[in-house]
Amino acid sequence: MFESFGRGLKLILASIKMGWQDKRLLIPGLMTVFSNFFFAILLFLEGKSRLAAEHGGHAAKAAKHGAAHIAAAMPKAPDIQQMMAQTALNGPWDQSGLSALSDAASPDAVLAVVAILSLWWLTNRFLEGVTTALVYSHLTEGAGSGKFSTSCAAVFSSLPAIITLGIVTLIAKRIARFMRDKRGSGIFGMGINFLSSIVEVFWTMAGHLILPAIVIEGTSFWGALKRADRIGQGNLIAIGVGEIGIDTINRLVMFAVCTGGVAGYSFVWFNHIPATAPIVMIGGAFWAMSVVLVTAMSIYIRAAFFTCLYVWAIEAEALSEAERVNCQPPAPLAAALA
Repeated sequence: MFESFGRGLKLILASIKMGWQDKRLLIPGLMTVFSNFFFAILLFLEGKSRLAAEHGGHAAKAAKHGAAHIAAAMPKAPDIQQMMAQTALNGPWDQSGLSALSDAASPDAVLAVVAILSLWWLTNRFLEGVTTALVYSHLTEGAGSGKFSTSCAAVFSSLPAIITLGIVTLIAKRIARFMRDKRGSGIFGMGINFLSSIVEVFWTMAGHLILPAIVIEGTSFWGALKRADRIGQGNLIAIGVGEIGIDTINRLVMFAVCTGGVAGYSFVWFNHIPATAPIVMIGGAFWAMSVVLVTAMSIYIRAAFFTCLYVWAIEAEALSEAERVNCQPPAPLAAALA
């Protein structure tokens, strides 16, 4: 574990150094963070508008029914029972919003949410592909060789294959989740759980190798899948993903940043410091920038790591098995393995 942590730290520092040499490598990660904010706000506004529309419709119905009851004589017992049913929990006149939430799940609402989530996912994969193309140019042609416009054009031409990758990934994860949810007890249940874990781990690894193949080589999804399978079966990568703990380090850093934010907020709250105080505004801005920077760096480092793995694999593929021993990995991986 500590060895994996040390390798991950070396890889992160080497990736940061590479990004410092060519700061354009960091741009897609920053754009991903801001696009996540944008789509999250868009999804929130969509849900809020649906709830407001449903709540307004129910309020209009309630006013209409109320006027009718006032104009009419005293309602009979069945009418009173009906009114009680309407004002009950989740009834049409319920003010808690639960009824509006259930009605908001209309086909139009579901279609809107699916469209937002799909565009959100596609934007993130597009920017990940741009990072992959820029890192590949940096590793193979030197610092500053990659052009942002060229990388975007390469990824844009590969969108059909990237969309197919997303659909297949979703299906694979759904199958794995279904297998885990439907597992039985005893040895059979343990076997099903083990198989579902294999599907998730394998496809996570394969997906990150398929994307570089799609972007770098411009191949189709199935061609990239065969490429990733060839890399795996040929043992072209001499190190596993689990041997470099970049995910663990990224989570720990993000946890530390979030803990710092909670501690700062607690200090302000307990000491009754106004929100407009300079120290609060400066501290809040610094914390927000820290969250954006750490998130963007984690996105960039993951993309750089898998791009390094892919570059190492295609370089080893061109050599004989005896020559592969002397095949040096790209600089960030070489630093991690030193």
